[in-house]
Amino acid sequence: MITNKRRTNWTNAFLVAAIGASTVFSTGCATTTTSNTARTGTEQLLISAAIDRAFSNVQFNDLAGYSVFIDQQYLDSVDKGYLVSTLRQKVLSSGAKIVSAADQADVILEPCSGGVGTDSQESFVGIPAIGIPGLPIELPEVKLASRSTQMGTAKIGLVCYDAKTGLTLGGGGEATALTHNNDTYVMGVGPFRSGSVLDQREQAVGFNGVGGSFMSGLTRVASAPVKMIDPQHSIQPFTPAARSTPASQIADLPTLDYLRK
Repeated sequence: MITNKRRTNWTNAFLVAAIGASTVFSTGCATTTTSNTARTGTEQLLISAAIDRAFSNVQFNDLAGYSVFIDQQYLDSVDKGYLVSTLRQKVLSSGAKIVSAADQADVILEPCSGGVGTDSQESFVGIPAIGIPGLPIELPEVKLASRSTQMGTAKIGLVCYDAKTGLTLGGGGEATALTHNNDTYVMGVGPFRSGSVLDQREQAVGFNGVGGSFMSGLTRVASAPVKMIDPQHSIQPFTPAARSTPASQIADLPTLDYLRK
């Protein structure tokens, strides 16, 4: 016959074993280390997109047929490398030729920055934080809906003048463009993103990289392919056999004389 005391001991032992087993199989520990760049990708995209939009307002086709030297001495801005490289691409696409020195140029193109950067603003609907008179505490703010907006600005000045005479070839001017990114939260849920950066990310990878999901219509993992050489513009058809041709033979082509300067 099992006494009440012995039954209690068995019950306690069973409970201890059950708790121990559940502890072993249910607990765990994982640590993930992450890091971020000093400047966010969103900030950089806002600026680069603003630069792209500003240059889209410039008629670079006017430079077709000219040898152009891009004088950067008056250009000082954030993301200068991207700005200059984009400017070079626009000049080349217009049908002009870029040279490395002013004395080789027909036209000197001077870019300058009137403002390249970002601004931020925040707004919300709700109750602001309220301090209690006489007490070192305050009631926290209550946000029913909030929006954080970051704007990118690019104001780029351009002037062209004759490399030989120094006379202006036109009035020049400034091209200005703005981009923006909105993060909206409703009752703490979000962000619901809209703006220039969202458009670029969705066009590039097929989904919103911040608030979206890999299951929400992922169509590709990179932006559209960039074609580096167009047969209509290449100097000669490029084939693997051409790589074995002596360098002197390529250099003797009249159309490549400018490369030796």
